[in-house]
Amino acid sequence: MRLALYCDFVLDGIRPLQLVIETQPGELDWTEILYLPLSGPFERFEPEQFDDKIGASVLLEDLVLKRGGNEELGVVLPNLALRHPGADITLLVIQISDAEEVLEYKWGYRLMEDGWIE
Repeated sequence: MRLALYCDFVLDGIRPLQLVIETQPGELDWTEILYLPLSGPFERFEPEQFDDKIGASVLLEDLVLKRGGNEELGVVLPNLALRHPGADITLLVIQISDAEEVLEYKWGYRLMEDGWIE
């Protein structure tokens, strides 16, 4: 699994806009919650890297927060499986603004400030 950030210029500089999760076919268990680390470093993802991969948007209601030792952002994969039955999805796209709403802090700015983007 590859975690990457799509970044673009917004107002005063480059900001992460989307978290992109790239997987191999059959790598995800669509009956479970996929937990993602919040710390990086993350690779940068460029639009041409989408190629002809099948992707799905992760909606706000698909996100949960795992609290405890290390906070992790969770993606409720069964929700996506219901919306896209039988699709061979290899890219998941999370809007940083949705992640920030679940996390209750400005994660995108923290990613930039802490140097978590390679």
